[in-house]
Amino acid sequence: MEIRDIVVGVVDVGAPKNIGWAIKFRGKDETGQNLDDFIGRYRELITHHPGALGFESPLFIPVNRQLSKITSQRIGEAGRPWSAGAGATVTTIGLAVMSHVFEGLREDLAGTPFSLDWHDWSPKNSILVFEAFVTGAAHAGVGDHHLDALKAADMFSSAYPDLSAANAVEETRVLSLAGACLLRAGVTVVDQDALSASVLVIKP
Repeated sequence: MEIRDIVVGVVDVGAPKNIGWAIKFRGKDETGQNLDDFIGRYRELITHHPGALGFESPLFIPVNRQLSKITSQRIGEAGRPWSAGAGATVTTIGLAVMSHVFEGLREDLAGTPFSLDWHDWSPKNSILVFEAFVTGAAHAGVGDHHLDALKAADMFSSAYPDLSAANAVEETRVLSLAGACLLRAGVTVVDQDALSASVLVIKP
């Protein structure tokens, strides 16, 4: 399947006034700032087409490390750990934003499963959830959160179909925040253990 036929949606996580979103589909880009607008539009498109859904916040944290390392950066974060400063803030806000999105999609997509496993992902069978890691110089200007979301959507589209080669963070033992939010929303998750599944991390 060509990437142009996959609905790629990304939410740049933040407080309601700082949210930005983007959708790429069939050569067209849509962006906005209202999260409910995103849910409505993404739901409309995904009802009839395959999709991938990204969030610009940490979607899993490492576990089962030695005590001195439990808040250390994930492998690949390169000096911007999930647990410190902006990382800790957006990790927490991401839980609320993801839950709101999954709840908003649940009713119309009750029969459509979600997946966290990018290794053998088939767009025809599930919606892939992934993490967008836009940081440092890759960030757009203040107030341009929709452009960060669009950049992440562009990165995913460029990486497809060889998603494994694009993955930027490698952790073998994790607590999946995305998996927890999916299960809480009551949608179908195809992964055998959603709470222990890492996700694809797309980073410029």
